[in-house]
Amino acid sequence: MARSDNEPARDVRSSEPDCADLSLRMWRHVSLHESLPIEACFGYDRTRPLEVRVEFLNAIGGAVTWVLSRDLLMAGLNRPSGDGDVRVWPPCGRHGGDSFWILLQGRTGVALLEGAIEPLRAWLGETLRSVPFGTEGFSLDWDEAFAHVLAQEDR
Repeated sequence: MARSDNEPARDVRSSEPDCADLSLRMWRHVSLHESLPIEACFGYDRTRPLEVRVEFLNAIGGAVTWVLSRDLLMAGLNRPSGDGDVRVWPPCGRHGGDSFWILLQGRTGVALLEGAIEPLRAWLGETLRSVPFGTEGFSLDWDEAFAHVLAQEDR
């Protein structure tokens, strides 16, 4: 990014607060005829601008956290997206509806989740106002990112 010598460097990490978390009631489809309610708390930290943390809380107090790609969630609002462990897709264009879908595949099982698309769309819009596409590199803590990668190699 070019800037003049008179223009101070902008520290994107400290200029704006993080987005508020989004709490969203979702449904976990456990069979063709049965769905269970599950609370999903979507969180965004501008120092990790490529990630969205989602904590799924069930009715009996169990919780699991997944770290998803913000880009994957954004793409999944408009077209089926993802490969491997995480897939996201929008409402069916042919049949309508107002739900998005997430398929999570872990070591111990699979979860098919359904949630209202508009609250997620609005919340992701807030993350984009906080850290726009193309500026994520300015918000990353590169020292921390490299330390994390090097720690993974030591395992």
